[in-house]
Amino acid sequence: MEDYEVKKVIQIDNNISLAESEKILDSDDVCLGLLDESREISSFVIRKDLLSALKFGIKNMPISLIATKADFLKQDEINSAKADVFNFTPSSLNKGVFAGTDKKNTDRLFIARYDCTNKSTENMKDIFEAALCEKTRTALAYCSKAADKISLPVYIIGGIVRDLITGKKSLDIDLTVEENAIEFSRFLEKEYRNICRIVSIHDDFKTAKVAFNINGEQIIFDIASTRKESYKKPAELPVIEEIGCNICEDVSRRDFTINSMAISLNEKLFCDLIDPLKAYNDLQKGIIRVIHPLSFVDDPTRIIRALKFSVRFGFELESATKSLQESCLRSGLFTGLCGERVKSEIKQTFNLNKKECFDKFVDEKIFLLVSENILNGKKLVCGQQIETAVSKYFKYIENPDFIWLIYLGSLLINITENETAEILLKLNLSGIETRILNQVRDIVAKTDLIEKTQTRFEVYELLENYSATSIITALINMKNEKAASKLDLYLKELKDIKIHTTGKDLVEAGFLPGPVFGDILHELLKARINGEILSQENEKEFIERYKKA
Repeated sequence: MEDYEVKKVIQIDNNISLAESEKILDSDDVCLGLLDESREISSFVIRKDLLSALKFGIKNMPISLIATKADFLKQDEINSAKADVFNFTPSSLNKGVFAGTDKKNTDRLFIARYDCTNKSTENMKDIFEAALCEKTRTALAYCSKAADKISLPVYIIGGIVRDLITGKKSLDIDLTVEENAIEFSRFLEKEYRNICRIVSIHDDFKTAKVAFNINGEQIIFDIASTRKESYKKPAELPVIEEIGCNICEDVSRRDFTINSMAISLNEKLFCDLIDPLKAYNDLQKGIIRVIHPLSFVDDPTRIIRALKFSVRFGFELESATKSLQESCLRSGLFTGLCGERVKSEIKQTFNLNKKECFDKFVDEKIFLLVSENILNGKKLVCGQQIETAVSKYFKYIENPDFIWLIYLGSLLINITENETAEILLKLNLSGIETRILNQVRDIVAKTDLIEKTQTRFEVYELLENYSATSIITALINMKNEKAASKLDLYLKELKDIKIHTTGKDLVEAGFLPGPVFGDILHELLKARINGEILSQENEKEFIERYKKA
């Protein structure tokens, strides 16, 4: 039983504060066992996590904010030291198992010890060679050779490892070294001066970007230093505590287990999988699991990232992680959290154009990270309506990178004008992004005017100054079918109608430059849109008639 330790359980209500919990949990030999509404044991908190949370100055938050769900086994099921208790706990975040006569009479918690030296025996060489092109492998071989020359551990790390294993195409290859990555990058540039150069250096986090010229093609790697870091306040950027730490400590600071694997590039361990958190198992099972109970408190944007990964890969949040997410959102601690990082995560998630992203964002109340008034007592459209409309009108969207704005605009449709302005400011939207979303509100406000238009040109005049992205968003959220049909008409038939006649043509026709040019061109466009003229020849005939009038 050396792989886990046993803690005595003190049962408490799940709504007592962190400060009250500290008075009870005064020893590392005990843990708090939280009782649910049925007065049954449901989750636990250990002292280390409680003390970490209290450093954030959130002592009045409920203890459930950082509680880990755990499985339960009866005492007779844990009858020997040889029993592999944790094979029975696929849902446990910290690999904890309660033991007792029943869930109302539980006195012990078995919790796995984390071994920072634990390294998997899995070897990824076949996957590595099959998934990466020859030029990329050549550039990585240069990195490997240079690192071995100075006895430096070097690894592929993070999302690229996940994507190699799952067979997903990944454009970015991240490397990490157990020392200062900037110094290693300079060593690479010196060793391979003819083919390697440093593209950029970021001294704050000791990272660098290097480019190898392999037979005329640029192969670019981001190289980071392994590091330990901590969060001084919830939702703030982390503070680096140590550079060049052990690889297992580095992966333990990451967001989810599936992003916490590394592959060795050193010759003796070439392509060995470094997996101290058993992430490979989670990847095979399609599970998204945070690494520790304070993960969402440290960085609530991970909630949006988890949504993105779940939809992108078809994975599910394991139960303990889902419970922590719910507790975080329910706490109100991060209501209205905004900023560049929130924008980045929302943008990446909604740009997938998947109905599940929107529906889960609403149903799981992830919208609370933006505003608690998203619903405002009204029903939103469903994700399917948005996904279908984006696909249907995709060719009219000015930039594919604007897809996320259609989803965000559909989220903010019930928000007041002042609150919308505040949210857009907090999200640090650009001028054009802000204009697109403000135009949505303006178009919807003109629903009655749009419905009452009698001619095609009247529709055109009402909508010509709005972006297509704004019109699509308004169309999705417009409850008036007649008005919506006219938005559809504008996009499909009217938006791109042009006339051939120019000012030069009018001069040649005998008109003197002046205000009359505007009048003629306006009447030409009106006739063209209303179907009264169909060709350039018709335009010439129209000008002649206008001249004689």
